[in-house]
Amino acid sequence: MALPSDANVELLLCDAVRRTPDGKLDLAGYFPVHEVKLDSSAPLPAAMNLGFVFVLKDGDGIFHGAFRILDPVGQELHRSEVAEFTKQPGLPHVIMFLINRIPVARSGNFTVVLELGDREYRRPVRVFQ
Repeated sequence: MALPSDANVELLLCDAVRRTPDGKLDLAGYFPVHEVKLDSSAPLPAAMNLGFVFVLKDGDGIFHGAFRILDPVGQELHRSEVAEFTKQPGLPHVIMFLINRIPVARSGNFTVVLELGDREYRRPVRVFQ
């Protein structure tokens, strides 16, 4: 078993995602950079809906873990389990999360964390108005 290397775990951020019957991903509202601009007229606290797509490009084995979202001060806003899956060597593996009503009390750098085994894959996401 080999955990994916951090450099080969990619995060795609979008409004929505779905897997098609032929294995493709349909992304709606793709963010080309990890920045989410909220409506400047919306008062905080607010809630946002986001899709998170992790692409594991290397590693192999049977894994399970968790997905977490942390606010700019490190408070955990969301946690969900990652069901056990088998990552085949030489093939990419996709893990998708559609999270509704993520609470946003302040602008700043949020952190999304994919946990697999004993490793964390942390990615910053800037949320601002």
